[in-house]
Amino acid sequence: MKLNILLLAALCASPTLVNGQRDTLVERYLNTITRQELQGHLEVLASDAYEGRETGFKGQKMAAEYLRKAFASMSIGPVPDWEQRGLLAPGYEQPFAVELSKPGTLKLEVNGARQGFMESYFYFSERTEKDLVFSEVVFMGFGENTPTRNDYVDLDVKGKVVLVVEGEGGRAAKAAEPDNAFFSGLTRKTAAATAAGARVVLYASPNADAMMTEFGHYLTSSRMTLKGQVKDEEAPQNATQVIIIDQELAERILQKGGIHWKKLTKACRRPGKAIPCALALRYLPEAQQLQAENVLGYVEGTDLKDQLVIVTAHYDHIGKDGDEVYNGADDDGSGTVALLEMAQAFAQARKEGHGPRRSLLFMPVSGEEKGLLGSEYYSDHPVFPLESTVADLNIDMIGRTDSAHRDSKPYVYVIGSDRLSSDLHRINEEANTAYVGLELDYTFNGANDPNRFYYRSDHYNFARKGVPVIFYFSGVHADYHQPTDEVDRIRFDLLEQRTRLVFATAWELANRSERIAVDKAVEKGE
Repeated sequence: MKLNILLLAALCASPTLVNGQRDTLVERYLNTITRQELQGHLEVLASDAYEGRETGFKGQKMAAEYLRKAFASMSIGPVPDWEQRGLLAPGYEQPFAVELSKPGTLKLEVNGARQGFMESYFYFSERTEKDLVFSEVVFMGFGENTPTRNDYVDLDVKGKVVLVVEGEGGRAAKAAEPDNAFFSGLTRKTAAATAAGARVVLYASPNADAMMTEFGHYLTSSRMTLKGQVKDEEAPQNATQVIIIDQELAERILQKGGIHWKKLTKACRRPGKAIPCALALRYLPEAQQLQAENVLGYVEGTDLKDQLVIVTAHYDHIGKDGDEVYNGADDDGSGTVALLEMAQAFAQARKEGHGPRRSLLFMPVSGEEKGLLGSEYYSDHPVFPLESTVADLNIDMIGRTDSAHRDSKPYVYVIGSDRLSSDLHRINEEANTAYVGLELDYTFNGANDPNRFYYRSDHYNFARKGVPVIFYFSGVHADYHQPTDEVDRIRFDLLEQRTRLVFATAWELANRSERIAVDKAVEKGE
């Protein structure tokens, strides 16, 4: 009899959204989410004292402690049976080990001379894990393969080094500010060389020095992988390695073949010349092992407590470069503080007898900037069964506006809501209509989105496991991954509205009688 009374009380205390109509109980807790409290949290987490919150380092540890203490102050206790679930004392943190590798582990030697990484060459990714040695370089001019021009026709470059030149329309490029033409040309010409079977591409660019200056922080940032992560053994060994070289190094190589830079455009019309050159790529990795943490705030449900709604936001950023700190106020301090405010609202509702029927896990994750590592680790080592997980609502960058919405009404990009569950998509739209009234922009939700945002934040690691997801996002801006991504540029009015939308959707997911249906298959490649 006592159990039935408690069940009835829980059902009556937590009414849910019906036909898009407002519910006063939802509004009561939704209104506890305020821009003042959002700003108070963000001014701490995105301060210089937290050193850019780089995964595995001091600032990330400080942020994890702040989040853990915030959950405790909200009367959100540790995860039940936390020791058996592999969590750290006192039960709020899931640790995972990462391996840190420094860039420049591919050492380039030309005719016996070691070249300086970020001096005469750089690369974006390593595509080999062994030494590569060659005795010649094949000059391929512009290295094009288009419907109107194929520099590789009747040439065998399989397994060889090719040198291609930056340029468009049959003319060699001149030094200028890096722009989209550099990247589009690099992508197109790499694809042509790969299709021809080249093992290494030397991409000669008069803009290499400018690229190293403008993108130096990114190019020299350490890379991380989960410790023990199984790698694709074939792809790294056989994929095409691309090295961007500066004009001076290119000239030295070309001179051995009697090709002069001043007459480069003319020489490019006759691709395929083999140039004697002792070229070697030495693979000398430097690895360091670190520990990172996901932080877990658990609000236990009532009659449906064995089902779980997860809210995620990554609290890590990219650290600092010398004395310059990359505070990441929007990316993703905004999502992290939104998550905290939501957790506080649900905790208050539970304290006042209106706790959710389903349990909620508020999980700030780390390692996102290093390749979605924290969410990948959780999805592969879930603290709560994924089959009992109803949905993941992921918040990543909701504190600004982008250029496409400079003059628009308040908006948020919604990504992934209909990819696995029609119910989830509808619930989010109804919650928005009833409580917030944002413009829901689905621009980046399409399967053909060239930015591939659906695959670029932590929700993806749940989607690939078949868990329905929504990714809330306000778009990129000029301060993205720059030291200028600071608190004073956050639109706290918009941050408040967007957080309230996520809260209203989470409330409905946690309290509705029926679990949302998964009525679409996991997409191929996920």
